[in-house]
Amino acid sequence: MYKTDLSVQISTLQMKNPVMPASGAYDYFEDNADVFPMCTLGAIMLKSVHRYPRPGNKPPRIAEVTGGMLNSIGIPSIGIEEFLNKGMLEHYKTLNVPVVISISGGSPVDYVEICKMLEGNPFIDAIELNLSCPNVGTGLQLASDEVLLGRTVQSVRTVTSFPLIAKLSPNVTDIRKTAKISEECGADAVTVANTYMGMKIDIQTKKPVLGNIMGGLSGPAIKPITLHMVYQAYSVLNIPIIACGGIMCASDAIEYILAGATAVQVGAGNFVNPMLMKEVIEGIDDYLAKNGCQSLSDIRGIANCRKN
Repeated sequence: MYKTDLSVQISTLQMKNPVMPASGAYDYFEDNADVFPMCTLGAIMLKSVHRYPRPGNKPPRIAEVTGGMLNSIGIPSIGIEEFLNKGMLEHYKTLNVPVVISISGGSPVDYVEICKMLEGNPFIDAIELNLSCPNVGTGLQLASDEVLLGRTVQSVRTVTSFPLIAKLSPNVTDIRKTAKISEECGADAVTVANTYMGMKIDIQTKKPVLGNIMGGLSGPAIKPITLHMVYQAYSVLNIPIIACGGIMCASDAIEYILAGATAVQVGAGNFVNPMLMKEVIEGIDDYLAKNGCQSLSDIRGIANCRKN
């Protein structure tokens, strides 16, 4: 299938390759099953499920900007109880690809309650804690508050046996601190990083374009910034990093791996090119083969002089 060994492991989460969608970039099974061969992915990442039902932010929710897009979705969700009652997780297991569920909440208690409901579920393989979405409207960003971040990860760790991935906010002074706190409190991996706070103003109406005023910036404009954060986080961590931010081609993903990432998530790029993730997988494989490498471990972190 591959010319090289693309497999990676994050705790007990075993992936045949390092590529997965970012949460929200490829939604429910029925929306994409006939568009993209999801069985080719290293893992499937589900859209964030909130503790309680929530409508999300008022429209407009999307705005195109130079070098990317702003989204102010606001994590609309039917809530974890309804999500589980509908049996939506069962669909994904037919693909024989590991399933990672993203969860969100307004407090550490919300995350704990969700994880208790998920414990022992045979249809998921890992949990990503969305601790950093910048557009939920509550003003609470768990990943930007070191105390709340640590409390949340530690509390969840005590109630679940699933691999835990802490999705970190880039809107912090030093990503190394929040990444290390996540590791020390029990995270098995960190995702670096979520979107960056931004806004757009319509000069004709003289008003913000987004209904929620501000949103999360994603797309190629953020890749150099997130790449630097991955580079920084790798220098202090002993757990895997999942890089997320601005991947538009295989070269972008390879840069992240050279900086120290174990796996990558593709988000906004999927809206530009629905086949992007498949192309990224193939491109990484080609790169390793052409450079005489047998596996991803041969190149992971070798550009990171801080750790080498």
